[in-house]
Amino acid sequence: MTTTAPQQGRNEKDPHRQPSLAVRGERRRMERRLQEAGIVCQPEVSMQYQTLAKRSVLRGVESGGATKEIGRYFTLCDEAGAPIAWLQPIDSVAVNGRHAVVIAPGLVSVDVFRVRHTYDVLIAKHAVVQSAEGQRGRVEARVLFRGHQGHLPLDLAGGDKQMLGRIVPEFFNKAGEPIEVPREFLSALKAAVRGANCVGCTHQHYLTALKSAATKTAATNGVTALPAAEPAPDPALAV
Repeated sequence: MTTTAPQQGRNEKDPHRQPSLAVRGERRRMERRLQEAGIVCQPEVSMQYQTLAKRSVLRGVESGGATKEIGRYFTLCDEAGAPIAWLQPIDSVAVNGRHAVVIAPGLVSVDVFRVRHTYDVLIAKHAVVQSAEGQRGRVEARVLFRGHQGHLPLDLAGGDKQMLGRIVPEFFNKAGEPIEVPREFLSALKAAVRGANCVGCTHQHYLTALKSAATKTAATNGVTALPAAEPAPDPALAV
């Protein structure tokens, strides 16, 4: 029998609290290892208020990268799992950092942490609950999938790069039953796994380029989050 329900944690009972990939002590150890490896990942979705549109929107940053031993990548998609257009890309002299900013009324985040062949995954839905007109809203977050210590035996950061973007780790519950990733978010998860294996990452893996200046203006004003016709090229696939 296949288990499809998300794995819930203590900090996920309050929908106004940001879901976390790990509990506090483990999270500190994870962040310390990433800092030592020079990997900067910003796995938060924040609420911002647009004065012109008089509405609250969500802001997320696709970020992360990898070394051979460890990686973390955070990306975002729409509620159906499709890529969305960034507000702006971020170029940096450093690697394994921030890659692009997205603004939208609603977002789904995909967070992947890897130590060699072991993966933790968190997929969460974030939405703004609007208050009265002209007032700040609040963010509600709901975990859609949680996978702990999943296994993927391939060396995607090394000799098995040809499998990047084609495979995701396997996850099981405590009884040994497989946990299925929601099908609509498989493409986003594959991209995040790719990012968590992208050594010296300098580019985004799932957010897409804006099609025009008019689209950028609409996104900035919070009118909508429009998908681009084609995803931005992923240099990792050309390796």
